Amino acid sequence: MKGKVMIFTSVHHYNDSRVFHKEAVSLAKAGYDVELHALADFDWRKIQGIQIVGLPKPDNKWMRLLGGWRLFRRALSSGADRFHFHDPELLPWGVLIQWITGSSVIYDAHEDLPKQIQTKPWIPAPLRKIVSWVADRVEKWTARQLAAVVTATEPIARNFASCPQVTVIKNYPLPFPAIHPEGEETNRILYVGGISYLRGYREMVKMMDYLSPSLNAELHLIGPLQHIKPEDRNEEQLQKNGVYLHGRIPFEEVHRWLARGKVGLVCLHPVENYRESLPIKLFEYMSAGLPVVATNFPLWREIVEGSGAGVTVDPLNPEEMAEKVTEILTNDQRRKQMGKNGERAYRNVYNWNVEEKKLIQLYQKL
Repeated sequence: MKGKVMIFTSVHHYNDSRVFHKEAVSLAKAGYDVELHALADFDWRKIQGIQIVGLPKPDNKWMRLLGGWRLFRRALSSGADRFHFHDPELLPWGVLIQWITGSSVIYDAHEDLPKQIQTKPWIPAPLRKIVSWVADRVEKWTARQLAAVVTATEPIARNFASCPQVTVIKNYPLPFPAIHPEGEETNRILYVGGISYLRGYREMVKMMDYLSPSLNAELHLIGPLQHIKPEDRNEEQLQKNGVYLHGRIPFEEVHRWLARGKVGLVCLHPVENYRESLPIKLFEYMSAGLPVVATNFPLWREIVEGSGAGVTVDPLNPEEMAEKVTEILTNDQRRKQMGKNGERAYRNVYNWNVEEKKLIQLYQKL
């Protein structure tokens, strides 16, 4: 064994794609003894050689602070040589762990925290700028005390330019076998990921009003609903319009759904936090050979249209979204070519194998 690693999070489920299936599994394959502490409905379980220690799901944001204290205590008694955590709220605990144990602690920044705060509906709008400013200063100062910072994109990495060690490990998907079932009569349009208004919930639902019944199209929204009002999630009414809510599904089932789809949507609103993000759903669609309809951010246009994997649209215009989806669904040759283009780009550039090497190199350096 190369030593023991404790990975911990007070927010993410143990089965999280980046936390468990990519980083934890990759480290275990590389010979590290990996222990993962994350949200789970069990106390302890061993999966793929990784010890999973469950953390109860907090009832509210204040209870998450208790989760940080629990993880801190567990870290001090873990005997780990390295620690790797995934939530900005755990930064003070990470600094304490490094000071007390003298071991390397890594902060994994998935999002641009200051920009993310400016979109939070639970923070009063007049306070968002000042809260964002304070969070930015605190995050940078505490991160500088740690051995290393891992970020999901280059723009996030620029926030930590003064930190001693910064590594960009993009959230590209794991390799999946491409499956293309033929003879499917239903045109399934898919969205996979957290479902919220800022991620296009209303516009995706409204898009169905502009699709011709002759398309025999269904919209399948796969992922947890986040702050969706009860009047906007009447499942009986939605299903009459061809919209199906599936909630969170096991990681292993995601690709089965991708194999049943004809088009993948990633039409997030034009808010600052999303403009330079790299949503995993985009690359999962490409890996499965699904044509993509994405927001017309310059970076996403370069990825999607530059590779020929799909088209980009104004995410606030459901009629335009419907037009682009219709063009793809009514031209089988174009749809299949887009799928092949996306697969090729995924295999050559946008896959986890490339990022896994950078993760292992960072651990070897530490």
